[in-house]
Amino acid sequence: MKTYIRLRENFFPSSANTLFFILFLFFILLFVLSLNDPKKVVVVETETINLEKVEAGHVWDTLDGIGTRHVVMDPRFEKLQKLPDCDLTVDKVSSRVDTKRLMDNFQKCINPIVERWRDNVNAINGRWENTIWCDRVFRSLAIVPMDNLHETKWTILPTCVTDLLHPLNILMYSKLQKEDNIMVTLGVGHDTMAEEKLNRTLPNTYFYGADPIIEPNRQLYSAFGKFFPFAIGREPGFTKFRVLPNQNQKTSESRKSIVFANEFLGTYEFQDVTTIPLTYFLSDILKFQRIDIAWIDIEGGEFEFLDQFYRGGLLDQKDVTICQFNLEIHSKFHPPGAQVFHDFVFQILDDKRYVFLKPTRTEPGVHRMFFINLENPECVRKFLQ
Repeated sequence: MKTYIRLRENFFPSSANTLFFILFLFFILLFVLSLNDPKKVVVVETETINLEKVEAGHVWDTLDGIGTRHVVMDPRFEKLQKLPDCDLTVDKVSSRVDTKRLMDNFQKCINPIVERWRDNVNAINGRWENTIWCDRVFRSLAIVPMDNLHETKWTILPTCVTDLLHPLNILMYSKLQKEDNIMVTLGVGHDTMAEEKLNRTLPNTYFYGADPIIEPNRQLYSAFGKFFPFAIGREPGFTKFRVLPNQNQKTSESRKSIVFANEFLGTYEFQDVTTIPLTYFLSDILKFQRIDIAWIDIEGGEFEFLDQFYRGGLLDQKDVTICQFNLEIHSKFHPPGAQVFHDFVFQILDDKRYVFLKPTRTEPGVHRMFFINLENPECVRKFLQ
């Protein structure tokens, strides 16, 4: 008992001891704060590399687990996140575009031009860029470019989004669904600069790319999307496709250190590659009924499925809709395709579903264009109203 009392008497320190105790706690506090100096904090979960400081020859593999690149978002990204909510079941009260009038004006402009080429396969394939005169019909549309190394892809950005965290949307979830954007690339071709730009511009976008040449397309496309290592055609099996063979250069960043030239990309050659039907890829593998954006550049393979875009074609039979797509035609490398393209143009005009614009000829028998679906209500409400 006496021992316990002595301990209690010594428990409360003197004034000198109190001062020493306070100073000791103060220095401990300073030490702890110095350990948490934000200038000394090191993040170990990811590694960010400044693209501008990447050494020449640096190889970036998006699947190596090292980390992610520093990405600067396009100024439009934040604006697009703040768009009004989507309800694709009804028309907007004030629509930006009168699609019926737009189609009528397009038909009046384009028909006199292409009618001169009816039954003249060489003329329609050799003078296609003359249809650029009708691009004036689309001056009211906000069509934006997405540049690759040697070409431009075109797109129309959506006019609405849905924020599921908004209280009204939670209550109306069965009516208002989150509007993801689905983008499909058929033919990556060792170049994803346009897709990367679109990824930095358009929120909530999911990318799906297919190309029979695995590398470097896998590394490039896997940085932002899902890559599929096969060609897209009409029938399953093996098909002889014109492709860019594998290259040792693996990334877009190291590629930028080299002056662009055909020698870098390599020489196209014909190879037997695994082929998956277009409609099977879109509806059975990806399981989508609406593709918002598609870019098709498969070096002549497009001729196998152009008729599937017709009214009543296989895409309609599978209930698959494509809202807008870029298409490159390669009749130079597949001469029978010249007739296929001729028939495709006149059938598309007869169907009055798509309009086409932005014609560009890169060389005789190779040209590009941009198609917009003016018929599907969801496409119109999402991109044009």
